[in-house]
Amino acid sequence: MKKDLHSSSYLLTIFLSAFFIITPAKSAAERSKPFVKKIRVTGNTLIDSYDMDTYLDLGNGLTMTPEIMDMVIREIKANYHYHGYPAIEAYSILRVRNGVMTIKIDEKNEYRWGKPRAERAVLKKAFLHDITLTETRKQEIMNTLLKGYQKQKKIEEIVEGFLVEKQRSRIEEIQYQRRAAMREKIVDKVKEFQAVKKNIEEQENKRVEEMRNRILSAGLKKIDDSAEGRTKLISGEYTDLDEFLDNVMFEEMLNPGL
Repeated sequence: MKKDLHSSSYLLTIFLSAFFIITPAKSAAERSKPFVKKIRVTGNTLIDSYDMDTYLDLGNGLTMTPEIMDMVIREIKANYHYHGYPAIEAYSILRVRNGVMTIKIDEKNEYRWGKPRAERAVLKKAFLHDITLTETRKQEIMNTLLKGYQKQKKIEEIVEGFLVEKQRSRIEEIQYQRRAAMREKIVDKVKEFQAVKKNIEEQENKRVEEMRNRILSAGLKKIDDSAEGRTKLISGEYTDLDEFLDNVMFEEMLNPGL
């Protein structure tokens, strides 16, 4: 095992060094990328830390790029998978301090669904019942448990997906009901506003009509009064003139030539 790890570490170092050499610095942004002397791993409990440090030995260091970091993450996951832990997650903390870049390992899925859980269950059962298991029998039981864990995980994922979808549908239904209620309120407010506006317009039209009628009535009455006065005046003048002419004609008849 040690030999395999050292050979893998040696190949990783050679590959990283070659990648660094053939990658030209083309811009100021590339030249400003951090120079990493060491990669530190945190959160690791399933693989020996010494072996992990040896596996990630960078030698004299190199300029870290996103492409190299992705490759390092893939190599770490491959190493875990080689030891029987395929469900781990790894990501880098994008801050280099004193030439050290930190990579955080998340092993919670392995402890929940993987080999550590199965191994603890087998050892606990054997201890409680005072059973001695051979390594082969232990592995067989663990493999059976792992298959059961994977089925349980799948069921939980399906149930979780169903609940999430149901919750999403419920949220969408509530939002639709709220929007519908809001639309109804808006429609009611618009109808109320239109009714008030129509009432105001009707009142205004009625007021204008009444004012017009009053003005027309007052104008006709004034015209009628003036005509009647003028008629009376003309009638009076005509009567006096007739009387005067009648008197003159009567005097002429009595005293011709006077």
